[in-house]
Amino acid sequence: MTSSSAQPWIDLDVPASELRLDPTLTCGQAFRWKATGSSEWTCALWDHVIDLKQTQSSVQYRVLGQLPAARANVEEALRDYFQLHIKFDALCDAWAQTDPDFEQLRKTHVGVRTLRQPVVETLLVFIASSNNNIKRITMLADKLCQHYGQSIATEKGPFHTFPTLQRLNEDPDIEGTLSQLGFGYRAKYYAKTVNMLCSSHEDPEEFLLGLRTAPLDTARTELLKLSGVGPKVADCVCLMALDKSDAVPVDTHIWQVAQRRYVGRVLDPKEGPEMLKLLSQDHRDKAVALARQLKASKAPTTKTYEAAQQLFIHLFGDFAGWAQGLLFSGDL
Repeated sequence: MTSSSAQPWIDLDVPASELRLDPTLTCGQAFRWKATGSSEWTCALWDHVIDLKQTQSSVQYRVLGQLPAARANVEEALRDYFQLHIKFDALCDAWAQTDPDFEQLRKTHVGVRTLRQPVVETLLVFIASSNNNIKRITMLADKLCQHYGQSIATEKGPFHTFPTLQRLNEDPDIEGTLSQLGFGYRAKYYAKTVNMLCSSHEDPEEFLLGLRTAPLDTARTELLKLSGVGPKVADCVCLMALDKSDAVPVDTHIWQVAQRRYVGRVLDPKEGPEMLKLLSQDHRDKAVALARQLKASKAPTTKTYEAAQQLFIHLFGDFAGWAQGLLFSGDL
């Protein structure tokens, strides 16, 4: 266990309209941030234990502890993690031209951002997300870190780093270990995925990071080769770790959002043309065809999931994944 004293608070100088910690860190993107005080959140990232605090005007951070080998520039890493170079207000302005409801969503769900998370953590945590809930996913992520990660002592107690793929691969019976830790049938997924990545790539994390510069379809195809990774998990990893802002993870809930919010409006003779006015004629025709396909479906299937995904992309463009995230948060 490594320990060190807390550093002073430093202001990220980001207004609440661009970042609110509570909804961003609890909406099902990240699962390891702990509420540790009034408007304070703590997590071990980049070999540091990082404390975040929401103030009335901004977000502050401090380092509570770190491993001896920690080298990250924490402020730069946090700005990248929260993607602060992307202006949330400007995105809402653009989305509201297609769907005026985003004007209300931006008020009721201020500063809900899509994160850019470490790729190994995102992949492994979302393998645990299928047919699961936030509370249990959080518990499994904690067990993985406590068993395989490195502990850092702080004034708020110990926090554990997320393990590397190489560290997990050192366990000759990872499936058995994870079964004992309560991962159930998912234990075999982890064993197969860790083995596949470590046996196929000298640096498996570097391979995964390389998918950030690959097209969305290529990244999704590579992820779908891994055990425990279906289309939704692949799209979550693409959106939240691999810079694919147009990746739209679709499950039954989002399929219902598409049905409830957009199918009827796109097909309405008066509302449809107004909603689609900013699209090219080709994209308008495709959006209408997708809406008709969804209207004809009585229950979600693989094809209608894909139709819902493509409808979001046609309506909201390059940041469709961010728009979907705000809609998801608004429906929680």
